Amino acid sequence: MPFDVAFCLGAEERLAFVVALGTLEGRTFDWGILAWRREG
Repeated sequence: MPFDVAFCLGAEERLAFVVALGTLEGRTFDWGILAWRREG
């Protein structure tokens, strides 16, 4: 994502993009505590 687009996003949209990209890498996000689940 271009930096000019990233800097224009609100906090909620930034979080959504970070979670989306992290889940594509196989990670799991816990929405209840707003944190990544530890593997293992």
